[in-house]
Amino acid sequence: MMFRRLLSVFSKENFGFSRILGFDPKKQKGKAIGISIAILYGLVAFLGSFGYMFFDLGEVLNSIGALDILLVYAFIYTTVLSIMFVLFRANGYLFHYRDYQILQPLPIPSRTIIGAKLVVMLTFIYVSLFLFLSPIAFSYFYHGGFDVLTFIIFLLSAFAIPIIPLVIFSFISLLVSRLTAKMRHTNIISVVLLFIVFLGIMYLSFSLNFSGNANPLLNQQDFMDHIRGIYPPIGWFVGAVSNHSIIDLLLLLLSNAAILILFVLAIQKMIVSTNQRGLSKVTRKIAKVAVAKRRTLIQSIAVKEARTFVNTPIYIFNIGFGPIIMVILGVASIFFADTIQTYFAAEFGLNIGMELIILILIGFSLSMVYSTAVSLSLEGKNFWILKSLPIPAKTVLYGKMLFNVYLGLPAAFIATLLFSYSIPLSFITTLMILVFVTSLSLMVTVFGSIINLFVPKFDFRNPVEVVKQSAGAFLVLFGSWIILVLDGFLFYQVTKTLSNEVGILLMSLLNLILFSIMVIFIEKKAETLFMKFEV
Repeated sequence: MMFRRLLSVFSKENFGFSRILGFDPKKQKGKAIGISIAILYGLVAFLGSFGYMFFDLGEVLNSIGALDILLVYAFIYTTVLSIMFVLFRANGYLFHYRDYQILQPLPIPSRTIIGAKLVVMLTFIYVSLFLFLSPIAFSYFYHGGFDVLTFIIFLLSAFAIPIIPLVIFSFISLLVSRLTAKMRHTNIISVVLLFIVFLGIMYLSFSLNFSGNANPLLNQQDFMDHIRGIYPPIGWFVGAVSNHSIIDLLLLLLSNAAILILFVLAIQKMIVSTNQRGLSKVTRKIAKVAVAKRRTLIQSIAVKEARTFVNTPIYIFNIGFGPIIMVILGVASIFFADTIQTYFAAEFGLNIGMELIILILIGFSLSMVYSTAVSLSLEGKNFWILKSLPIPAKTVLYGKMLFNVYLGLPAAFIATLLFSYSIPLSFITTLMILVFVTSLSLMVTVFGSIINLFVPKFDFRNPVEVVKQSAGAFLVLFGSWIILVLDGFLFYQVTKTLSNEVGILLMSLLNLILFSIMVIFIEKKAETLFMKFEV
């Protein structure tokens, strides 16, 4: 009974429509409908583009009688997705959950609380997993033929996919938490771990995909077969679905169920002790003399935002990924300048010039630097303090925008200069690209501020909800990509008759016009929208 009540409370807190949007949809129906349409369109676009590759892959595999390999792809890709999700979520759900101080004194067994928390986390994983699996499953059943029994076995078997990644990477997250419990800067290790895993996956994808096939997934076939041979659950999954093997199905389900039960039993005391350790604060033994520094209001707000950024691992990983990947791509171009264009053509089927490739890479990376779309929301319950200060709302927003520019633009400049050296590019072309990335950074920055003004999300239990799952984060990414498409369309039309440099300059002018319009909006409406916020 208590387990069901806890599960009901946790589910409402995490899956409520108002928590996803950041406002009550019943009170603001027009805004809710508009955002819902945008989210639905984004999901359809993702499933369409992602599903096309797997549909094409399924057709090729079916023609050679190897459609079962598609199941291997499904298992491995969703396993990687589960790993990333656990790395993001395990710490906040299990080892440092915010309501620990409220729940622990209550007469509720720890295993009941932990079980409810684990079910909620698994629900998030399964929703993401089945969304990701749906285009692969469509390709498999379309090319192989649909029957109800195979579909039921597929669904049952899919429930086992994230269990082992959950156990292994939860223990890794726990180990990091315990080892760094007495350190002041525990976030650094967490962020480093996330970047190592993610960049490792990217490097592996690069090394596997570069072989010139039209569909990059085909290049991974040998690797998938190798992993299938050393990881038994993949073989059980394929055997259960393709051959209707009851033995394989039982091995898959029972082994994972046993592992999950043992994990819950073994981790209970460690979760309690880790949460208890998290209540203590580590302070310096040697005090430093405080030094007062004179800054403008906007600079002070930017510094405050930088401190929030450094102290929030998921914030660093999501928003900081763009600048890091830009620098990495720039450095990589020095060593792989001769293969970048060939790789780009093989991966995306586009045979375009290096100038446009650089614009796409840097433009896409800059679009992921969207701290302004979430920074206001991350004030959370403390927003009333910011609201009560005698500081104009536009000044607060400009300070947050300044931090976003500092975060993304220097990395974009470094990447551009590295590309111009390794390609090489002419001075005029390099200058035009620098102008473009400046205009794009300004446009994305102010666009994020406007989005956050309309869809703030102050009520959250974990920063992940704001940085990764809020409507603001989704809309700024979606909107920035639309603007990039408009830039690309303008560039394509102009370069039919004029030079690439003119095309880049006109894209920059378009971004600056949009930037100016958005700044005028903030100047006129920021104060009014600011005062309406309630936390």
